[in-house]
Amino acid sequence: MRVVIGIPARMGSTRFPGKPLCKILDHTMIEHCYKRSCLSQVASEIFVAGCDKEIQTEVARFEGNYIDTNKNITRPGLRVAEAAESLNLNDDDIVVVLQGDEPLIRPEMIDSVLEPVVSGEVFVSNGCYEADIEDLNDPAEIKVVCDNDMNALYMSRAPIPSQDHEEVRTKFFKQVCVMPFQWGFMKKFNNELHPTTLELQESIEMNRAIQHGFKVRMVETKFKTKSVDNENDRMEAEKLMKNDDIFLSGYK
Repeated sequence: MRVVIGIPARMGSTRFPGKPLCKILDHTMIEHCYKRSCLSQVASEIFVAGCDKEIQTEVARFEGNYIDTNKNITRPGLRVAEAAESLNLNDDDIVVVLQGDEPLIRPEMIDSVLEPVVSGEVFVSNGCYEADIEDLNDPAEIKVVCDNDMNALYMSRAPIPSQDHEEVRTKFFKQVCVMPFQWGFMKKFNNELHPTTLELQESIEMNRAIQHGFKVRMVETKFKTKSVDNENDRMEAEKLMKNDDIFLSGYK
């Protein structure tokens, strides 16, 4: 079984144009994501799925693998899937979609989120961690509610579940954009499962799988990340990076 990680990246982000190349302590964000993904103990191949010459040049600079994709693609999962088509994968191989705006991602997170798909329990899984009040009220952060087996029931940019009953001890989860797919299911997801109303309403791809009745296993991690969607996020990520043990030990 091959496990590959695809990092989608494009310069035309609506919220933060050019963000893959923004600098966080003298490294571009895409380099942070790539180098940290390379520390996974499970994945054997890493690539950036892009559509811009600037990103291709940057990936070549740090000697990473780059696969060019259609510039008209806007969904990250579709971009990674198009790139993965060139890898001659078997249906039971695994493709991890790792968002290119997670510069503080940890290899332990990637490997733990992979477990339910590697074991064959589910076709797709996602990472999550317990959200704080700032996460809940930030529409850029995706919140998720789960059943008793940690399968996602719904994902939203709104603060869910309700906070009206403080006497009920409920965990609030934020999605971490580490999304392993069994390759056979990823092709089905992109080519056969039509986009759903909840996916389009929330602009969250995972709601498509949920609304079509497939299990999306959420794997809780103790580590918190910081996705970067604007300049304030970049500055906060830079502050966190100054005390990050992986960064301080040096990327290979």
